Order: sequence, then C-alpha cells, then structure tokens
Amino acid sequence: MSTEPGRILIIDDEPDIREFVSYNLSRRGYVVETAPDGKSGYETALIFRPHLIILDILMPVMNGYETCMRLRRNPEFSTTRILFLSALNESYARDLGIKLEADGYISKPVRMELLLRRVEDWVKRAG
Repeated sequence: MSTEPGRILIIDDEPDIREFVSYNLSRRGYVVETAPDGKSGYETALIFRPHLIILDILMPVMNGYETCMRLRRNPEFSTTRILFLSALNESYARDLGIKLEADGYISKPVRMELLLRRVEDWVKRAG
C-alpha cells in the first residue's frame, strides 16, 4: 500500500470553491493543486499527476466536459478518478458526465462531508 498522500487537482472557475475545497482536503493530508479553467487544469494535470480530479462543468476557456474528454483520451489518465462538482443539477448533466467516463457527480452547494467521504474512498482504491 502506498504511503504517499493522495494528490488532488481542483479545476473550478470560482475562487471561493477552489479555496474552500482545497482547504478542507489539505487539512485531511492531501496534496492539492488548483486551476481556474479546463485548459490550465489539463496542463497542471500533466505535471502534477493527480490521483483524483474534481472538475466543474461551467468554466471559461475549456468547460468541464471538454476537459474530461481530453483527459480520458490521454492514456496517462485512464485510471485517474474524475469527479464532477457542479451547480448543474439536471439529470442530463449527470448522465453526460457518466458517458464521458467521469467517476461521479456531486451538486453544488457542496456538502463537505459527502465530498470528503468520496475522496477518501477513491484515493484509498487508487493507492
């Protein structure tokens, strides 16, 4: 079993969300990086090699769906967990995320206990 802390990348255009989620995950011992849009998030993922990516859908430059598709086309991210965290509550948004091979979907406003439980389960499986 790996002793390395889980690496998590948060890609969200809302600075408050990035800060809130990052703070809570860092307090749990995770190594966290953030990015404000899909394009810079993808570039950060190439360097940071996260175990888990928490990804908003509605973002400038490259939205979350495009980012997810680009990540999944890259074999280096075939086992990286992707969790959508979005204000889009409609079922089609969730269904499209699953079709794009995301591993889950949590609605905003985020319930931190739920997010932390999912993250802990996924990072354990990845390690």
